[in-house]
Amino acid sequence: MRDKKLEEMRQDYEHIRIPEELRQRVEAGIRQAKEETRMKKKSKVIMYTGRVLGGVAAAMLVITVMANSGAAIAHAMAKIPVIGAIAEVVTFRQYESVENNMEADIKIPEISVKNEDGTVNEESTQQINKSIEEYTNEIIARYEADVKAAGGEGHMDVELDYSVITDSERLFSIRFDQLLVMASGTQMVKIYHIDKQTGEMISLSGLFKEGADYITAVSENIKQQMKEQMAADESIIYWLNNEEMPESNFESVKEDTTFYVNEDGKLTIVFDEYDVAPGYMGSVEFEIPTEAVEDLVQEGFLK
Repeated sequence: MRDKKLEEMRQDYEHIRIPEELRQRVEAGIRQAKEETRMKKKSKVIMYTGRVLGGVAAAMLVITVMANSGAAIAHAMAKIPVIGAIAEVVTFRQYESVENNMEADIKIPEISVKNEDGTVNEESTQQINKSIEEYTNEIIARYEADVKAAGGEGHMDVELDYSVITDSERLFSIRFDQLLVMASGTQMVKIYHIDKQTGEMISLSGLFKEGADYITAVSENIKQQMKEQMAADESIIYWLNNEEMPESNFESVKEDTTFYVNEDGKLTIVFDEYDVAPGYMGSVEFEIPTEAVEDLVQEGFLK
């Protein structure tokens, strides 16, 4: 259902007449993104024209497994940071596939969650690694299905990388950024969080006191930011109070809305492409002023 809605939104967006100045800015952004992709891939120059459906053929897959027995080795081998006494990246696996112009590069970490005495918290470790495995397996399975459907003759690039974005006394967060390039590029973000006080995975609701109406506080602040941004720049568009497409309007965050705590210790809400705005806006983020939620949030999460 969500994929169908995204496709409808994509088609609606592609038929919108964009002012020339805005079109030039968007095209400049696309050119910049392409240049960054070329730099990242160095010698590879790939053109993406869309998905080509054809016969069935087996994909040639190359899977590289790189593992280690300690955080120090992980840091040296993969430049993965040691992330505190209660959680650390101990292994990672890299899935790579090249089938003509269909490619995948997916990095999969494994997390070790420890108790205060240094022993491994088996339940929490298993929980977060199972969630990461299910998430990455879904991406791999979707890519392999597309390769099979296209007979290896399509045009696609799937990249998934991760980084530790929060490592405070109370919170550890690891972020996954997925880039899917076919006829155009789509960005998606997934973030997992561990409450260091309990050793358990948490969602947005886990930041706040029991019974606190954080949804209203956060949502109203985001709506105000949307209005201010649109008033200041006509090229910025959010789906807000749109009478023609009321089903697309942003109403509120949810208990599991993607978030992270940034380096300034402030709550930041993340939306994927097409969640709250047209595709050319990309993935959008809203930093929530701490004073807007300071009476609702649990101690130690925000500054």
